[in-house]
Amino acid sequence: MSEHTVSSQAYAKAVLHCAKYPWATVQGLFLTETKDNKIRYIDAIPLSHTWTQLTPMFDIALQQAQIYAASKNLSIGGYYVAYEDPNNIQLSASSALLAKAVLAINSNAVAFVIDAKHLAPESVRSGLIPFVSVDAQWKEQAGAF
Repeated sequence: MSEHTVSSQAYAKAVLHCAKYPWATVQGLFLTETKDNKIRYIDAIPLSHTWTQLTPMFDIALQQAQIYAASKNLSIGGYYVAYEDPNNIQLSASSALLAKAVLAINSNAVAFVIDAKHLAPESVRSGLIPFVSVDAQWKEQAGAF
C-alpha cells in the first residue's frame, strides 16, 4: 500500500467545513498528488452541507472538481464526510455510494469520516478515519494515516 499523508491545509479545510455546519452532515473532496508511491492530500474542496445523496448535483460538483484539480496538476483522491451526529463514525450507505463515484475516477481513492471527538488539539488520534475499498466494500483502515 502507498504511503498517505494529509497536509495541514487539506485537514484544516475539511475540519473547518465541519465546524461551520455542526448541525448538518457535510461532505467534500480531497485533492491529491502522487510521487514516488506516496499519496499526499494537498487540498480539500467542501461540497455540501445540505444534500447527502448521489444526485445530479454531486455529479456536476465532481466534474467541476476534476476540472479544477487538473488545472492544478492534482487529482481527486478522496471523499470526506462529517455527520451531524458526532457519535456516527461509520461510512453510511449513501456516503459509500458517493465515495464509490470518486473511486470510479481514481482507483486509489480513500473515503474519510471526520470524527469530531478527536479534533481537539490534545487528542492523540487523528480526526480522520480512513476507509479503503476492499472487494467492493469500504473497510476502515486503522492506523494507515
